[in-house]
Amino acid sequence: MNSKNLLTQISDLELALNNFSFEELSTEEAGRLKRSFDHFKNELETKIWGHEPNPPESEEVSSKNSESHLIAKVSHEVRTPLNGIMGFADLLKEGDLNPAQEEQVNAIMSASRSLLEIINELLEYSKLEAGSEEFKVVSFNFHNLITEVAYLCETLIVDKKITLEVKTDPNIPNFLLGDPSKLTQVLLNLLGNAIKFSDKGKVVLESNLKKIEKGQAYLQFGIIDTGIGIPGEDLDHIFDAFRQAGQHTFSKYGGAGLGLSIVKQIVDRLGGTISVQSKVNEGTKFDMTLAFEVGKEEKFKETEAEKTPTKDIRNLNVLVFEDNPLNQWLIRKRLRNWGCTHFVTEHAVEGLKILEQENIHVVFMDLHMPVVDGYEITRRIRASEDPRISSVPVIALTADFSVHDREKAEAGGIDDFILKPFTPEELLDKLMEYGFPESAKPSSMANTPSVENSIHTRENSFRIDLSGMLEDCMGEVDMLEELITLFKGNVLEFIGRAKMHLKNRDEEQLRFAAHKMKSGLAMVQADNLLILLKQIQDHCINDPDFDRMQYLYDRFVKEYPMVEFAIDSELTRLKRENS
Repeated sequence: MNSKNLLTQISDLELALNNFSFEELSTEEAGRLKRSFDHFKNELETKIWGHEPNPPESEEVSSKNSESHLIAKVSHEVRTPLNGIMGFADLLKEGDLNPAQEEQVNAIMSASRSLLEIINELLEYSKLEAGSEEFKVVSFNFHNLITEVAYLCETLIVDKKITLEVKTDPNIPNFLLGDPSKLTQVLLNLLGNAIKFSDKGKVVLESNLKKIEKGQAYLQFGIIDTGIGIPGEDLDHIFDAFRQAGQHTFSKYGGAGLGLSIVKQIVDRLGGTISVQSKVNEGTKFDMTLAFEVGKEEKFKETEAEKTPTKDIRNLNVLVFEDNPLNQWLIRKRLRNWGCTHFVTEHAVEGLKILEQENIHVVFMDLHMPVVDGYEITRRIRASEDPRISSVPVIALTADFSVHDREKAEAGGIDDFILKPFTPEELLDKLMEYGFPESAKPSSMANTPSVENSIHTRENSFRIDLSGMLEDCMGEVDMLEELITLFKGNVLEFIGRAKMHLKNRDEEQLRFAAHKMKSGLAMVQADNLLILLKQIQDHCINDPDFDRMQYLYDRFVKEYPMVEFAIDSELTRLKRENS
């Protein structure tokens, strides 16, 4: 008993020392203290248990593991209050702010996002250093991956006189075996830096096939820019952690100096090579070689064929009003895959301005958004003096749609609706039905089956089945995993906001928070949590009984970990089946 009490006190002391390390000491001092304490603890446990609890590590390995553990721990500890800061700043933006206050809140959000990027890099670095980062081998479409990377990089070019050129060797096989997420991460990092450090000229991504040998495709990548360049004395340590090309670089561009170190470690783990050449004020070129096993494409071709539009929708311009990041990501992905030009916003003024400047063919409208809802935005569209704008088809996106909602939508000029979560086929049907003026049909809302029955069906049983979502993700498990990560983030955001709204007895904001979360829960078929949210929302509208809503919220918080466990188990199963 005395031995166990002593070990309990040692554990308490370890926790206290960890907190002291993070708050009072530098990284080097904290690492040294951690190593000393671990040595003392191991000696004590050996005396008590009669054997050495863990195999001894070399001092270098122990030091590296301690450093990685410390970085990961600090990053996680910082992330929690940072998420709180961003959440409260986001809530402030929803209030009535004067121009000066709005500018200050935007500055807080911008600084928080920059800090979050640094924290994410620290976590990635610590996982790579500790060897715990997972590298997958799945079949992926190389040419689609390059197209998506190029699209994302185009969005980074803001107020700069630079062009992005992509040169892809057509001889590179369509399908390769490897880790597409890691390849995407490396290319986005290198291209992001090229854009970041260039104000004019061009950024080029070249992909060439060197050879195919014994089923392996050897690829050569070149990332070239006409930016500020890197001084010769800094080139030798450009891939070192926490190092940047001079203090002036950090002062102007910020960052943790980890991006290229992470790139180098990923490339090394993938069995490739990377090098750099640069001249100050002329530009920089990164050369990278990677080898991937040639994959098979028959299965993917069949999947893609099932979702091919019967009309050419590539020339359609689509405007989406949506405030949920999860839904924004999904609809962007689908529209981009179909070749549509698309604009996604949650702000009424910005969306109406897009309608004035662009020839929009279809509008998808989230009905329940903070500040200005979809009904009001539709009324403004219909009131436009420009016939091109006032007659544009408006399709509602909603997680619930009662008879009253249908009547209100018809009176407001909404042409049709899609119930969240919607399938790619449903989205395609609406695009083909309303995107072409010669084939546009009158409102079909009156002929639509009862939405109440549809919702009721979803509530009948609780089960987590992600195979439908995997199909929506075109069979790519990595994409599904990214979507699930976004969903989990949305749940944690809801839990935090709902707690605050309940404390402030703010039923209006609580109703908005519950509504934003419903489509994600319906998507993963977490029907037990969906029922709780609907009850909370009903109370907010009809009977603001905060004691009852607090009870429902507490049940949600208690049941969510079981749902998350079921989701993770299902995701593991799908990974195993698709590996």
